[in-house]
Parts: sequence; structure tokens; C-alpha cells
Amino acid sequence: MPSNTPRFVSRTLLPSSLFLALALAPNPAQSTMPAWRQPYKSTLNPAAKHFARNQLSLFRRFLDSSLRGDGKKVFLQVAGAVRNNVGWRNDLGRNAYNEAFRLSYPFVKTVELEGMPNIILLMPYLESQWNGHAGERARDYGYWQLGRYVVEEIQSLDYAPTELKKNHPDRIRSDASLSTKAAQIHLRRYWYYFAKVRNFPDSDAWLFAITAYNWGSGNVKRMIAEMESKGIAVNFSNFYHYLHAIQQRNPSDKSMKAAVEYLPNLWSIVQLIVATN
Repeated sequence: MPSNTPRFVSRTLLPSSLFLALALAPNPAQSTMPAWRQPYKSTLNPAAKHFARNQLSLFRRFLDSSLRGDGKKVFLQVAGAVRNNVGWRNDLGRNAYNEAFRLSYPFVKTVELEGMPNIILLMPYLESQWNGHAGERARDYGYWQLGRYVVEEIQSLDYAPTELKKNHPDRIRSDASLSTKAAQIHLRRYWYYFAKVRNFPDSDAWLFAITAYNWGSGNVKRMIAEMESKGIAVNFSNFYHYLHAIQQRNPSDKSMKAAVEYLPNLWSIVQLIVATN
């Protein structure tokens, strides 16, 4: 996946404690402050705020169900370290992820999840900041940063809807509705493997599926096999702890670093949206 740092953000990054203080507390001197330090002013309606809070609650339940012991400790450590990754603001005092949520809400509130958890709708905020033309057409592109080969594979499936089969991959990736349907098919295939083939609990299966979306299912499956060969009990908590340990020994591996940080970044995004709106 390409870098998730917004291209239009200010180069000044707020410490998380200061960021939240500015976002949540009134400041009588704010008119004299630089624009990027201004508290974010919500433009969300009550229904949008409720939707975001529901995502936060569901994400917390997933994490509470699937993380324990060292896995939970490491996840919280990484989440704290990457929190500032989502705190960027542009010169108008706007945050890319808040803006992505605001822009996407008229669409995402209509998405038929078909039994999928609504936390998956956080992913295009991280992937593209809800930009249908983000990325490179020859590589990862569009709202969900899907590769062209992924879309072509989905189009070859017997059960792929006609609207996906008949459109060009670039059109699919740059269209909110089509790309979301393609991403849902992609994620559901991952979930099916982890839930129905490997028989992981549902929360584990979804966290594995979301990680596989970013890092690739082959990488996730190989790491699971490596854990099994070493006699390590496989669940998402142990997997995350093991992944982090391997990444710490290979700090130059950008792909593995992104895999370690992917879920913590999503967790930070939903907390940011709820806390600043």
C-alpha cells in the first residue's frame, strides 16, 4: 500500500495530549493562533456522530475480545506510538480523516454491510483519505487502494455482480459504490478463510482479514504456519505479538511495519473522529 500520509497536510505535528486538549477545550485566544492549531469545528450532524460512536464501540469490542496478555500490551504500545499519525491538520485547521468521514458519510450510511462489521468503512479513510483518485493506476488506486489485478480477479468470480464485471478496473476503483463492493468481496473472502477454514472466532477472523487486506493473505498465512511450526498457539493476539516481534528485528521492512501499524492506525482514526466531533 502507498504511504497513508495526506499530501496536503501541515508539516507541524501535534503531540497527542496537546491535540486532544485543543480539540476538546475552548480557547479564548484562538483567533491569534496559527490556523493549523485551531480546534477542529465539527460539521457533522447527530446521525453521523452516532454512526462514528457505534464504530468506536464495535471496534473496542473486537479488540477486547481478541487481544489479551502480551498481544494486548504490544497493540496498545503501538497504538500510542502511531496516534500522532492521524493528527495532521492543514492550514485551515482541518484534519484529513475528519474530512474524509464528513465527505463519505452520505455514502457510507447507505452501504449494505451484508453482515460485515461497520469498522471496515474506516479503511478507505486510512487508504486514501476518501479520495477516488489517490494512488497510481498501475498499482494501488482509488478509495480502497485496490490493485488492478485484485479487481480483475474479483471480476472473474461467478458471483461477482454484473456492475463489477462490466466496468473497467480503473472505473471500479475510482467509484465509491463500485470500489466498496469490490473491497467487500475481497475482505469477505479473507474472512471466510479465517472463520470457516481455520475456524478462528469471528472477531479474530475479521482482524486477520483486515490485516491481510493490507499485508496480503499470503504473508499472514505464512506467518501463521511459522507460528505453528514453533508450537505457538495461533490466535490473533499471539499473531499480533509475534508479528510485532519479527518487525522489531527487521525495522527496514516497510511492508511489515505497515502491517503492525494498520489496525492501530484505524483505531486511532475512529477515536479521533469521535473525540473531535
